[in-house]
Amino acid sequence: MVFALDRDGTLVAVATDGDVRRALLAGHGLDSPAQQAFNYDFVALPDDGSSADALTQKARGFDAYPVLDPEGRLVCVDVPSGASIRSPRQNTVVIMVGGKGLRLRPLTNETPKPMLVVGDKPILQHLIENLRDQGLTNIILAVNYLGDQIEGYFHDGSRFGVSIRYLRESAPMGTAGALGLLDGEEVVSPIVVMNGDLVVSADLTKMLDFHLHNSAEITVGAKVVETTVPFGVLSTNGATIRGIEEKPTYRDLVNAGVYVLSEDVFSSVPSDRASDMPDLISERIEEGRVVAFAMHETWADLGAPEDLRRAPELLDKG
Repeated sequence: MVFALDRDGTLVAVATDGDVRRALLAGHGLDSPAQQAFNYDFVALPDDGSSADALTQKARGFDAYPVLDPEGRLVCVDVPSGASIRSPRQNTVVIMVGGKGLRLRPLTNETPKPMLVVGDKPILQHLIENLRDQGLTNIILAVNYLGDQIEGYFHDGSRFGVSIRYLRESAPMGTAGALGLLDGEEVVSPIVVMNGDLVVSADLTKMLDFHLHNSAEITVGAKVVETTVPFGVLSTNGATIRGIEEKPTYRDLVNAGVYVLSEDVFSSVPSDRASDMPDLISERIEEGRVVAFAMHETWADLGAPEDLRRAPELLDKG
């Protein structure tokens, strides 16, 4: 939580993690002025000992509250007892690790992509340990290509402080098809679904909370990607040039390969054919309950050789 004060120490605005994500969704980038993420309609507590009012405010469920004197100056920050304690989450996490990693051949000729070593451990181990540190320990791995290597390394997950079960695809089932094999499995929903070749440092418990707060069916992790056109871009009306913009930068939200799904979504996935996550999302968009969770944290898809080469640097940053 960031507090913006004027020259007299008066609290003007507040910025939280959620405010930053909302600014990204509104089209701002991480290099935009900080005030684009400021919240001027914040909740504050008076520094006058009025505990009844404070308790009423705290019932709103925020993790921290600025405490102000009668002139609106920031005195301190009140953090309710237990607000910063991370509790384990029982939500099931399904990680798709059955792909052949064709873009990384010959590295993946005899090794499944999630088992390629980055630093001193496989990609998938980095991912699982990050989930564990967030309190997400109920993990299912959907395996196919060279899946025996993955099972032989992770077993039941106890060595890594998690519980791991396996969905075994008899044939490639796409980026969503393995969800059709969850029938009969003990699952705690909403579930997190993610690709097994990611570097992602976002706190997925916040993504789960965001999903529930928005009563969403599908929440899609969205990463802001900036693309700079290395030329002057013309705007025209017919043959008439109306303007020219030199080397403009465009910001787009891209699918980060991380999702939260409610039970009625993943239970509808057929078990007898392949299906992909974009199709599952498209089917639900018209209902208006598919939402984007903007990620400003470290993220990369390690599907190409150049991404794999810079993975150690990204893991250090995360």
